[in-house]
Amino acid sequence: MARYYFDHNATTPPDPEVVEVVGHALTDDFGNPSSVHHFGQRAKALLDEARSAVADLIGAEPAEIVLTSGGTEADNLALRGAAEALEPGGRRRL
Repeated sequence: MARYYFDHNATTPPDPEVVEVVGHALTDDFGNPSSVHHFGQRAKALLDEARSAVADLIGAEPAEIVLTSGGTEADNLALRGAAEALEPGGRRRL
C-alpha cells in the first residue's frame, strides 16, 4: 500500500543532497562558527559559503543574508524591519 504525506506545512522530507551536505557538516564541521579554533573556523567557512550561495541566488550581498534560530525570530525580524521602513525616525508600534 502506498503512503502519502500531506503535512508539508509542518515539515517536509529533505532532498538527499541536502541530507548529504548537512550530514557532513554535523560530523566534520560541527564547531561553533564564532570560535577561533580549527573546528569553529571550518564551520564559519561553511556558513560563509552558504550565505554567499544564497546571496548569489537572489542578487544580494552576503552581508544582507541574516540567519536566525527559527521561525519566531525570523518573523519578528521581518516585522521590525517593515515597521522601521514604514515609519523612519518615528515611533514604532507593532
